[in-house]
Amino acid sequence: MNMDSDNFFKKGSQYSRKDVGWILLPDTGRPAGGDWDTGYVRVDNKLIIFMNIGVSGTTGHDFDNYYDDTNKTIVWYGKPRSNSQQPTFQKLLSGEYTPYFFARWDNKNPNFTYLGIGKIVSFKDGIKTKDGNENIVDTIELKLTISDSEFIIPNINPEISPESKDNKEVKSSFALEKHLEDFIISNWGITSLSEKYDIYESEGKLAQQFHTRSGPIDILALSKDKKEFLVIELKKGRASDVVVGQITRYMGDIMKDLASDQQNVRGIIIALEDDQNLKDSIYAMSNIEFMRYELKFELKK
Repeated sequence: MNMDSDNFFKKGSQYSRKDVGWILLPDTGRPAGGDWDTGYVRVDNKLIIFMNIGVSGTTGHDFDNYYDDTNKTIVWYGKPRSNSQQPTFQKLLSGEYTPYFFARWDNKNPNFTYLGIGKIVSFKDGIKTKDGNENIVDTIELKLTISDSEFIIPNINPEISPESKDNKEVKSSFALEKHLEDFIISNWGITSLSEKYDIYESEGKLAQQFHTRSGPIDILALSKDKKEFLVIELKKGRASDVVVGQITRYMGDIMKDLASDQQNVRGIIIALEDDQNLKDSIYAMSNIEFMRYELKFELKK
């Protein structure tokens, strides 16, 4: 799914290391131990970064990772004895590796919040830190930006306050797809979709970010007569024809892995607006449709 510019994760949603492993390695999941239990692990050309902010990690390392709310930048430190000449960081700095950032502020929580793909602004070698044995060693410091992090981080870390509402411009779209998703889940009963469908439940949980082989479905619903699944893909802004391939993969997964031979599978794309390419792509598809959401803000006496 195109989840704010990448095809695997949704910004603002939470994932455990195990969840990330199943999404990136759907046939096997993550292997036990090794780099998957440390601060970062490579999968193909993806560098998956599990960042603790303000707390030590499970390996005992306590890095000074932090979010600079003034400059909207993240400061992240490599493992002890890391430097820019090592192959991992050479490929990261050259752009050969794409960094996917997950963060948590509570090391007792197994879940990390996905922040997005980082863009490195600067780096510095020779920064002093402690290893797991409390020895002073050098590491690398990287400063980076992540699109929309100013919306995500204040929602998951109460110590960072959002800007004053008086100084914020009221926008006509959701800041994050996660916000749109949560809003629809919370207000399902007043949507037109609720007349025919209920949100599907799996193992006692609503099917929000429902896992499939192609990635998590934003929302999965089931008709009240149990004869039809509805795959819902959300876009906070304009949806393009790229989403058609995405939603058809999810629909295929549901057909193969969940629906019976007697159950149909339909798809619906919900976004602020569409474009001509999307209209052309779904014109001949009777099982996929587009719906537009609209936000209204009023003050009345």
